[in-house]
Amino acid sequence: MTMKPTRVLSLAIMMAAMAGMTGITVDQAFAKGNDAGGVGKGGYQLNLIGMDKQDKLGENDDNNGHRIFVKLQGKTKIALQEGPFAVIDADGTDNDGAKFQLPYPGQCDAINFTQCDLDYSVYMRVLGKPSENPYEIVTCATELVDNDGDGIVDECSVESVSLPSANGKGKNSKFTDVSKELLTICIDTHLLIDNDGDGNYENDCDMRGELFDDDFVDFLWEVDANGHRLAQLRFIDNN
Repeated sequence: MTMKPTRVLSLAIMMAAMAGMTGITVDQAFAKGNDAGGVGKGGYQLNLIGMDKQDKLGENDDNNGHRIFVKLQGKTKIALQEGPFAVIDADGTDNDGAKFQLPYPGQCDAINFTQCDLDYSVYMRVLGKPSENPYEIVTCATELVDNDGDGIVDECSVESVSLPSANGKGKNSKFTDVSKELLTICIDTHLLIDNDGDGNYENDCDMRGELFDDDFVDFLWEVDANGHRLAQLRFIDNN
């Protein structure tokens, strides 16, 4: 039986290869700043790089570690911890998942997110060859108290990111504000009952907390690249 060769890709080589596969350039992939001229003081950019089963991570620390490798297909967990912006574990393709460090964003307990005043915002765009399905990210955490009494304390927000590729005919590479979805978690504290037996449950946002809120522990982002090779997150200081 002939074994299929495994590609060993350094970050620079991989991004160059991706330029051919996805139509992006290496400059786009490593671009810093936003359309207004940079992430600014205190800002940070994170690249989420989709990897398929044939790709093998190299030991390359180019791009100052501002990247996390995620599964091209299937869900990737990125554990979140509080502190200055930094990638703690870049490999999200293994069973342990990845780990990202980011500052406390500021208190945000209001159900209406527009009433919150966060210290920074996060923007996202998806680059590369468009995939049939959108790029999806949802914030999850563990409740310290089982608010809805269903016996389940591991919760994911009812608000999630779902973005198509910014590339393609008639499209542009502008960023979308995803602060609500990635810096807060909003859950339904009512016990969900399938009243009509159709298997569908209504999820309403009635309890919001910011990242590292004392009502939760073990915050994470659950990422589903859905075949997209590159997504970029830009964290911009609001002060």
